[in-house]
Amino acid sequence: MRELSLNGYIDEEVWFGDEITPDSLHEALYGAENQFTDDVRIRLNSYGGSCNAATRMFDDVRAYPGDVHITISGTAASAATVLAMAANRLEMTPGSLFMVHDPSVIAWGNERDLLEAIGLLRACKESILNVYDTRCKKERGELAAMMTATAWS
Repeated sequence: MRELSLNGYIDEEVWFGDEITPDSLHEALYGAENQFTDDVRIRLNSYGGSCNAATRMFDDVRAYPGDVHITISGTAASAATVLAMAANRLEMTPGSLFMVHDPSVIAWGNERDLLEAIGLLRACKESILNVYDTRCKKERGELAAMMTATAWS
């Protein structure tokens, strides 16, 4: 089984050289010419990052023709939990951490701008809950409450 290591922040672009991007994951998973279809184990350690990038990665992993086994080794927090939900098989090593929380944003501007930011946060939370619903056995309301409380496990 081929093994990939994803270690770093999830983002749309590379800024400091240690980011996990949708494009870098796609190339590692599928190959430069989309030649891979074998089963893959991904070792994941990430404090999260961009929800949009993580959703793109979730979709890419779910579309992969082989089985994807994700092992959380260290931490899967925030947006990294969205990526983790895509696995055919998901596990955590002893001592690893998993953290969910409400999405956050930096906002600036007038009242309308700030209300738009609130709308974005609400939509992002619903998006994350839609992904969690694909795998979690807990009720959506309970998952939402865990996010609001910032839950570590």
